[in-house]
Amino acid sequence: HANVFANLFSLMLDANIPDIALERDKTVKKLLDKFRLDLDDEKAISYLKDLIDSSIAAIVPQFYDYLHNWSLAFR
Repeated sequence: HANVFANLFSLMLDANIPDIALERDKTVKKLLDKFRLDLDDEKAISYLKDLIDSSIAAIVPQFYDYLHNWSLAFR
């Protein structure tokens, strides 16, 4: 499915979306690099599990959730 995402991003290059249009020649390459197509299935599963674990352990998103819940309590 990586090709579908690459094609969609290629189509969005002319949409004047600031973060995508910033480096037009590198945008699709960066996207495909994030897919880690160089890994075999076993390594890809391990990479994805590590990525999920590091995301769960990240402090900043937890802090934002705490602030959001706190602000909702005062509405």
